[in-house]
Amino acid sequence: MAKFAGLVGYVNQEESAPGVWTPVEQTRTMKGDFYMESSRHQNGDKVNDDIALNHRISLVGDAYAFMNFYAMRWVEIHNVKWKITSVEVKRPRLIVNIGGLYNE
Repeated sequence: MAKFAGLVGYVNQEESAPGVWTPVEQTRTMKGDFYMESSRHQNGDKVNDDIALNHRISLVGDAYAFMNFYAMRWVEIHNVKWKITSVEVKRPRLIVNIGGLYNE
């Protein structure tokens, strides 16, 4: 099983003024293991196909990760941010599924 060590992005909403909520991004370094590594091409109405990953990564969670797993938005793999499509809590790990490119 391949090892993972990289950045994970969390996006939470914070009240910047009364009644005004803005997204605030935090990054954290996490470690874990790749469960599955594969990719697929998504046909669309474009000249070039989009690439999506079918990666499953088992991350070792800490207190912050377990309190904010719902706010995980992206994982950085080889200097590219990939969108997290789902998170499964299996203590002491968080299993994340990776999809397409993350658009900020």
